[in-house]
Amino acid sequence: MCFLQTQITHTELLDLKPLPLSALGNKAYEDLYRFTHFNPIQTQAFHVLYHTETNVLLGAPTGSGKTISAELAMLHLFNTQPDMKVVYIAPLKAIVRERMNDWRHRLVTQLGKKMVEMTGDFTPDMVALLSADIIISTPEKWDGISRSWHSRSYVMKVGLMILDEIHLLGADRGPILEVIVSRMRYISSQTERSIRFVGLSTALANAR
Repeated sequence: MCFLQTQITHTELLDLKPLPLSALGNKAYEDLYRFTHFNPIQTQAFHVLYHTETNVLLGAPTGSGKTISAELAMLHLFNTQPDMKVVYIAPLKAIVRERMNDWRHRLVTQLGKKMVEMTGDFTPDMVALLSADIIISTPEKWDGISRSWHSRSYVMKVGLMILDEIHLLGADRGPILEVIVSRMRYISSQTERSIRFVGLSTALANAR
């Protein structure tokens, strides 16, 4: 596992005692999960994800629990800035749909959060976007939407951006991801509202 925060280049997976769900300190959050303890990666990353505003780059194999790790950062935003929005960027429509189906049954149904999908096939109306707590989008769609950020107040209310499969920075669609991050950082500087970035990857050969 590679786990980066700020300028740390690599964090070895430590042999830690599994952290119980009770560490969330919130019964509603505990009820989101069917397990009793977080796995080693989630346990090690728990504090920085759930209790800080630190940008995180988390690299681990497929099926190792990266999505739940990202959810910890989402829960932190819900705790500290409930008026701000989460934007989850996924490179494929299939991943967008998978997240929609999963979170609809948990974050929406159990926590009462509002969620919208933005892909080439679907663009929600302004009312839905303004009221959404979670926006799930493809890179291309968010790139197009965020270009007109001055006239779209919901873009200026993003507090957390999660970029899945961020190793695609090195592929053909990499420039779009770079533009998205750069633009959101610029928006943050103009609005003086901090935006936290969490990147998820299965490979980090050139992590820095």
